[in-house]
Formats: sequence, C-alpha cells, structure tokens
Amino acid sequence: MALLVIAHRGDSAHWPENTLPAFRSALEVGADLVELDVQLTKDAQVVVIHDPVLDRTTSGKGKVGERTLAEIRSLSAGYPERFGRRHAEVRVPTLAEALAAMKGRTRVMIEIKREAVTSDADDGIEARTVREVQRAGMAEDVALISFERRALLRCSRLAPEIKRGHLFHRADPDEVIAGAREIGSDLVMPEKSMLSEALRDRCRDASLKVATWVVDELEELRALLRFDLYGVASNRPGALLDAIWESE
Repeated sequence: MALLVIAHRGDSAHWPENTLPAFRSALEVGADLVELDVQLTKDAQVVVIHDPVLDRTTSGKGKVGERTLAEIRSLSAGYPERFGRRHAEVRVPTLAEALAAMKGRTRVMIEIKREAVTSDADDGIEARTVREVQRAGMAEDVALISFERRALLRCSRLAPEIKRGHLFHRADPDEVIAGAREIGSDLVMPEKSMLSEALRDRCRDASLKVATWVVDELEELRALLRFDLYGVASNRPGALLDAIWESE
C-alpha cells in the first residue's frame, strides 16, 4: 500500500490551521486524508480548533469552553501571529461545516483533544463528535483519534463502526500494542521520535498500521520509511507529495 499523506490541520503551512481554506487547499494539493482537532464551546457546540484557548490562532483570548459559538464566530481565526491580517475574514468552523466541505472528497481524522474530555460520557465531546459524523453520513470516511484512551473507549462504545486511532507521545512498544487492543483499533500514531525497529516489528506482528507526525521534508521522510509507515501527517502536504512524486 502506498504511503498516505495526511494534511495536518489542513494545508497549515499556507493557510490558517484548522480552517475551511486550509482544508480546501489540502484537497486541491491531493492530500490523502485531512486531520483536524475539536473542542467544545460553552454552549456545547463542536468547533474545529487545536488549542483549548483562543489566544494563539484567533483574534480573541480565553478558553474555548468559556465562550459560546456565537462569541467564537465573532473572532478572526486568521492566525494573526503568523499571517498578519491576510486572512482576517476566516472564522473558526464547526465540525459540521468542516465535514460538509470534505464529504465525498477525502477521508478525515478527527482528533479529540485531551483537554476537552470530561466526566460526561454520554453527552460530552465524544458523543457530540460522533453525532456530527453520523449526521454527515461519514462514519465510513472518518477515524476518531486521541491521546486520551478514555475518549477512544467511549467512541468505541458509542459508535463501534467508526474507526479509531491511538496517538502516543511517549510509550514503549508494549504500551502501544496494549492501547490499540484495548480500544479495538488497527491504527496507532506514535510521534516520530518514538519510531524504532522494535516498535515497527511489534506493530507488524500485531497487524497494526503505523502513522506518524509531523514530517515536512522528503529527506526526513526517507529516513523514516524503514519503519514501514502507513501514513505521515504534514503541514506541507502538497510540497511533500510533489517531492515524493518527483523522486519516484
């Protein structure tokens, strides 16, 4: 199977991350999948934003969970620190809007952020994310991913038909295998510094697919290919795909 290039928060090197323009650009450059992040607003709406606070990527400040959807929509999501006012008109999308923009065009990885997970197993971010995916009719085109095993177990219970993937920052191969088995997943996503021959071999023996992040340069990708990667997430999916095609 050919290596899959995953657009990390969309085409985020060229457009404000986790926004509709970033997702559209990822589709235009030919990314195989698009990855995005979700948080819950004060009024329990699922919005697409990485951080639990607004400060880094929007014109606002404070916690996402302490603002209503209307309040968040009044802000620019143009990532002013990086892009200035070039994309000031861009807004934080809802998950429903993001899925509608990509339905029938690509597959989507939705990361449920650890900070958004609460004690509410029946109506928290997991349940609301699952409902949005089901409403969009995209259960077969979505994978729900997270570092938070509790969230993935809830997703497994709520919607076993939706694929799941376990993210890891630091873990030994035994922990990775155990995590995948517990959530009923065939996909694990260790951060690239975790990759090793031992992890590769254990995952191969367990019939697990391995994807990693973030890889923006062909030289780095070449160094990682010995780990039998299923996919790599990139902030520059178009450039990485071009480099791959040119090298073949």
